[in-house]
Amino acid sequence: MNRLKKFFLNLKFRHKIILTYFLVSIIPITILGLFCYEQTRYLLLNQEKENLKKSFSESVAEIENSANVYNNLANYTTFNPMVLEVVNYDYKSYYEMYYKFHNMLDPYIDMLKALHNEVQQLTIYTTNNIVKHSDYIIPMDNIKDTGWYQEVSGKYQPHWFVSDKKDIFLAVQFINKNYNNIQNILYVKINSESFFKSLYNISSSNCGVYVLDKNGEVIFENKNYDGENDYFLPSTELNKGKKDSVTYNNRNYVLIKSDINNLGWTVYLYKPINLIVESSKNIIYTVYLIVGICFLLILVVGYWLSYIIVNRIERLTKNMKEMDMEHLDVTVKSDSEDEIGILINSFHRLIVKIKTLIQEVYKSEIARRKYEMKALQAQINPHFLYNSLSLINWKAIRSGEDEISEMAQLLSTFYRTSLNKGSSVISVENELNNTEAYIKIQVMMHNYNFDVNFDIDDKVKEYYTINLLLQPLVENAILHGIDEKRNNRGMLRISAKQIEKDIIFEVEDNGVGMEPEMCEKILTTKTKGYGVKNVYDRIKLTYGENCDLKFISILNEKTVAIMRIPIEKDKNKFNE
Repeated sequence: MNRLKKFFLNLKFRHKIILTYFLVSIIPITILGLFCYEQTRYLLLNQEKENLKKSFSESVAEIENSANVYNNLANYTTFNPMVLEVVNYDYKSYYEMYYKFHNMLDPYIDMLKALHNEVQQLTIYTTNNIVKHSDYIIPMDNIKDTGWYQEVSGKYQPHWFVSDKKDIFLAVQFINKNYNNIQNILYVKINSESFFKSLYNISSSNCGVYVLDKNGEVIFENKNYDGENDYFLPSTELNKGKKDSVTYNNRNYVLIKSDINNLGWTVYLYKPINLIVESSKNIIYTVYLIVGICFLLILVVGYWLSYIIVNRIERLTKNMKEMDMEHLDVTVKSDSEDEIGILINSFHRLIVKIKTLIQEVYKSEIARRKYEMKALQAQINPHFLYNSLSLINWKAIRSGEDEISEMAQLLSTFYRTSLNKGSSVISVENELNNTEAYIKIQVMMHNYNFDVNFDIDDKVKEYYTINLLLQPLVENAILHGIDEKRNNRGMLRISAKQIEKDIIFEVEDNGVGMEPEMCEKILTTKTKGYGVKNVYDRIKLTYGENCDLKFISILNEKTVAIMRIPIEKDKNKFNE
């Protein structure tokens, strides 16, 4: 459960909405679909049961009617005076017998068979002293050993029987009150296929039919199913189920029972329930189709609604991810008054406030640096310094100390350009002069043990920049590059050139170099004095994103400091 909860919480908000919307919608639709399916199945099952009962009742009624017709035929024959005279007459000769048979009995039986096509045989068995005549009259001795004779003898109501060959016949004994010594039995054999025609018809629609006699013996059965499946239900299972259903081999059947009272038979109709339900496939498929369309609409509408709801949140999230101290721009806007609109507008106001505070901090930092610079400059009395250096230069010339004189002149040049009359804006030409003076002092202090190469484009000298940008880079190259070199002669290269609207300064030394990690760290590490980080912070405060300072170094080979600043001809734009 916890893992499922964690999975849900880690989903994107859009997916949460879609999943929630889908679950909330699918549950009632699924319940509704199942309810429709069950109701449809229930109604169709009941409707099919009613239809089967109606058809079955009509079929059984048709058999009962047929049985009544043949019972009436039997009764009519056994009471017919002409038939009674023929079978009970005391014949004196064969001619007399032939005459009555041919002219009286034969036409009558032929007429009955013509009127009732289902009658296959109509025979009168008699104890009268007459000879066999076709199958119309046969001596009684031929049937006295049969089981049905014992059941019919002495009874004057028609009895129905089914032979071992499933032949259907009825038999009834004549009432011979005036012929006490003669016994006659009428035998009527009926075509079973015609007799059970109605049951054949009903069993042709994926049903099975049984007809059982009073002893429970099967006298008729028929089944007909589409396809290869065998849905046969043994007759022994008919009375094992409920009143109207039975289960066999894990298959449920509808069971309908009806009695044919005048025959003593019981008729059963059974049909597998799954075949009844199959007739509702089209309706069920339609329900499935509607449910599927509902699911599709739910997904489309859910995705559309989630897009409307979440799109602004996603754009706000993306904007927040892309935002840092250098990119404080809100790209998402909203004029809605819902919670998301309030969130976006509140975020916009917050960023505006942050940008305002940052600008104030930047301005205060710039001001602080300016004040620090002015304080540093104020500590040095320019007139006192320049007069002192001029006196040292004059004394050195009188003493013949040319090197001391040059050092004093270089110091005077360096501090004059550094102090820059209290201004932080300086021409590129003076910045280069300041740097050159500093380098010559360092060369003299290092006993001329490294060489210097200047590669200056004269076009850049006419532009303005903030002061003291190159000197810290040169100082870093000498102290951490050339001074730590143990072999070969040191080399320092100073380059300044214009590329499009930028000035590119390069300070290169052939010192010990540094690791790539240090090239990044040197711009963010605070050092004592007026170092590289100070230069990086000042150009960022002054030029923003339009400048850059980076280091490229090869260990034990060289280090190059590359500074890019935009060109500027008007020194008043620096807002001193």
